[in-house]
This record gives sequence, structure tokens and C-alpha cells, in this order.
Amino acid sequence: MAVDSSVVWLRPATEIEKGNNIDSNVTVIGLTLRSSVPLCDSQIREALYHVFRKVPSLRTCFRKRGCTLWACDMNCDYLDFQVIETQELVPAMEALLQHRFPTTEGPLWCARLLPAEVPARCSRPYLAAAFAYCRTLLLAKHHAIADGITSIFVIDKFLRVLDDVVADKSITDSAQLGKLVAGEETKVLMTKAMHELMKDDDSFQHLREDMERSRRKKKLVPLAYPMVTESHFKSQIVLRDLDLKTTQNFITKCKEEKVTMNSGLTAVLNVSLVDLLRQGGLEQEFYHIHEVHAVNLRRYWSGDTLGTLGVHAMDIDNVVSTPANWRGNFWAYARNVNKHIGQGLQVKEVMKHLLFTFVSNTADHSSERSLLNSDHGVSNLGNIDHLIPTEGQYVRITHTTGTTALLFDPMLHTFVTLRGCLMYSLTYASSVFTRKNAQKLVDTTFDNLMTVMSVSSSKI
Repeated sequence: MAVDSSVVWLRPATEIEKGNNIDSNVTVIGLTLRSSVPLCDSQIREALYHVFRKVPSLRTCFRKRGCTLWACDMNCDYLDFQVIETQELVPAMEALLQHRFPTTEGPLWCARLLPAEVPARCSRPYLAAAFAYCRTLLLAKHHAIADGITSIFVIDKFLRVLDDVVADKSITDSAQLGKLVAGEETKVLMTKAMHELMKDDDSFQHLREDMERSRRKKKLVPLAYPMVTESHFKSQIVLRDLDLKTTQNFITKCKEEKVTMNSGLTAVLNVSLVDLLRQGGLEQEFYHIHEVHAVNLRRYWSGDTLGTLGVHAMDIDNVVSTPANWRGNFWAYARNVNKHIGQGLQVKEVMKHLLFTFVSNTADHSSERSLLNSDHGVSNLGNIDHLIPTEGQYVRITHTTGTTALLFDPMLHTFVTLRGCLMYSLTYASSVFTRKNAQKLVDTTFDNLMTVMSVSSSKI
């Protein structure tokens, strides 16, 4: 039999890679690039080619060897880059959420550049004088090759390379950036957690049944806003940003109230969902909201994890009771959310969730999964300034926004802080929300955020 030279066989795929190897598992990141000179399409294309050759995760694809799925390195150069005609960011991002990648051949990512005349989102208006030119670039990827941390790493390297391209500097592609790893430390932690759980088989089965029961429980949004279920729903988005002053005021308020910014925002998202449910006619004294939170597993590894590429993220469940009259004591509620999330982030709890995910997922990894596993998902990359330190001589990033196609949840809140400003997106399933109701939820959320930020803890 002839040797297949089209790829380099790296290693068997990890459980997390296999779990993400779903056809429609697509993430999209939008970038606003400001430059001191006009950016040519060819310069952006050249920079992307260099990054493709220099960052191993961008060359990853997956193939079966016998019955085993393997991670492979593409043994060829192929860049999926287009300058598109779409004049608006949201439709361009939504179109990419429907994109399907050739998982066996690669590449499992692509880039789309909006026309030069299209207005771009910008959170750093003070750069306009020195960096007068603007372009919007979209990067879409299959979630099996990269999580949020890997995506941010790629963005930083792209910015550095693009600045060198504009400066007409020589670029060596043989020097690799970052290291594609399987995450052996996660595997060790999982094995330890399995041994602990299996000491008591009855307890293990009880915990597993509890998780399954929670996931099967009817979710809240369809009770208030029943819609015809679509087998081929679309993931759609609403975008919103906070300026520097408002973002910093909210961070300060969270610190004063002894909650993390992530918990403070999650609490705002929860109470805003309650407001929307009540507007839809679902009246309850308390709403048991089933959240799903994305967790970066590198946080449990030892040593320096900077530059560790691949997908090393998972979702954890959190069910929190949210009162209808939350306005009476919001920050006490936020502290309760903070406590629940903190407990859920303990390494034992995270590994337990990871194990149950693998045990309960008996279906083919490549098949589509059911939609309503939660009431909403939350993905927070936090302050990414340390992950994108690059401030080029010719090119600088002034905005980023991200979204992920929905597989598990009716909606996903994604937020990140860059150069002091919060950037947010709501991704929602067209089978669960109309665009009008999705916009209403976002408006309610940011109205509530402004309210809780300005009122003292004793009064709300």
C-alpha cells in the first residue's frame, strides 16, 4: 500500500478534539485593523500565508487510521482567503457560522476581508489620527483545532507578521510559533478524578443521573417564547460594546462588591433573562437558570502555558436560583453567583464534568448534538491585553469580537476585554429567538448593567 504523504501523522486525537470534531462547530472572530498607511489585500494575504506556515495549529486536520481518529499536519500550502462584497459585519459573521470545513484535508480555518470602504467597529478612537486607515478581517476556524486562547495567540502573531510585511522585512517561515500539545496534564487530572469517583459506584451513578436529569429538564426560554423547532436552525448574533470609562467603572464596582467581573456580568445576564421571561408571560418567584461556562483547562496545569496551542477548553454546568424581585438585592445575588462559579471551578469539579461529558456522549462524535442542554452559555476570555501585547509601528488592533455556532445551547454570551473596553456578542438560535427578541435581551442586559453599576449595594 502506498504511503499517504499528503499529511504528517502526529498522534491520536484527544478526547476533547474528538468531542469537538462536529461538522458545524465553527467559531468566528472579527478584527478591526488600523494602519498608518493603506493596507492592501495582498499584504493581508501574504501575512496570513506566513502565519499558516509558522503556527502548527493552523495546519491541523483529522483523519482516521484504522478505527482511530488522528491529528495530522497538512503537508501542503493552501490558504482559504477571500475579499468579500458584504458591506456589514454581522451578516458576514453569520454567513461564516454556516461554513463547513474539509476536516480530513484542511485547512480548518479561513479568512474573509471586508471591502476597504466598510465602516469598522473601533474601541480606540484616539488612534485615528496616527492610524487613519481601517480594515475589518474575519477569521473563522473549526473548534477542534483551536480554543479561544489559541485563537488569540494566532491574532497576536498575525499582527506582528502583518507589521513586518508592511515594513517590507524578511520573514522566515521555518521558525515555528507556539507548540501544538495534547494536554497530558489534563489527562493525568482526569485519571485521578476517575479513580476517586469510581471508589463508590453508587455515588458515581447518582451524580451522573443528577447531571442527566438537569440537562433534560425543560429550559426556560421555550416556555416563555414557544417557537416551531427548526432542524436546521441558524446561529445569529447581536453585538454590543462598552466604552473605556463605562467598562472600568463596572470593573471597579465588581471589586467593591467582592465579585469577579465574570460573575458580575453573569449575574446581569441572568437577571436580564428573568426580565425577558417575565415579559413573555412566564411568572415564577424564582427561576432556576442552567448556565454553561467555558473553562480554559490550562489554568490547572503547572508551569508556563503561554504558546500551548490546540483545544484545551470545556464547558461546566452551573444551576443558580434567580429571584424575580432581584432588584431588591442584586449584589447579594451576584455574590451568590460568584460563590457557585468559584466552587464549580475547583479542579475536582471541573474534571468530574469533563468525565461525565465523555461518559454520557455515547453517540458518534461526528454527529450533531441536541440544542437545548442549558438556558444559556457564557464564554469569557477576560482581559486579553497580555495575550495581544503587539502594538505595531504600522498596524494596530482596535477592536475584536467573537462568536461560536450553537451546538448545545439556545444562546451564548461571549465577551472579552481589550485595551480596557468590554466587547460583547449574543449568539442565538433562530429556532429559539426572533431577532427582535434577541435585540430586546441585549438592550435589557445593558440597561440593567448601567442600573446596577450606579446604585449602592444597600439599595439594590
